[in-house]
Amino acid sequence: MVTRTDFYLGTGPTAQWQGSLQFACHPDNLLKVPYGRAALAAVEPVAYQHAVTALLVSWAWKGLGVAHRPHNGWPWEWESSHHNDWIITYLDGAAHMTGGGGDRWHRLDPDDPRPPLRCGPPDFATWLRDPRAAPAVPLPVYRLPDTPAADERPSSDATPRSQSPERTERK
Repeated sequence: MVTRTDFYLGTGPTAQWQGSLQFACHPDNLLKVPYGRAALAAVEPVAYQHAVTALLVSWAWKGLGVAHRPHNGWPWEWESSHHNDWIITYLDGAAHMTGGGGDRWHRLDPDDPRPPLRCGPPDFATWLRDPRAAPAVPLPVYRLPDTPAADERPSSDATPRSQSPERTERK
């Protein structure tokens, strides 16, 4: 079975996507790789960003799976990480994680960054119908790097989600 893990800096619609892994990227497996452990145990945002960047490079180089870096564009057919297995972000002095459809962020202990036993959606059937449905944590919708998030636009310029332009094809 394919697993997918997305990495962010921050939360909500203004979080910055740092990259993604595909195949065997369950958090327990990330802990077995030095840069994966460094990302999950980071206590500074710069250390987290450097560890994630190095993890993305080493993941592909070591043949552990596929790594998707931001300069290659958003890798998924869907516009949000809610469809993926794991979402990891850095905020408030530590890495946090949730599962796709998870209803809260779980702070990881930098000294022992093992994932919590229950981290995913509280109602699996609801998640299958609509991965972004409440109570899932707010996550950004992928946008091109120079496009402001919806809450960064002036209210007169805001485009309703249903009218937002389709994402561009990857090259």
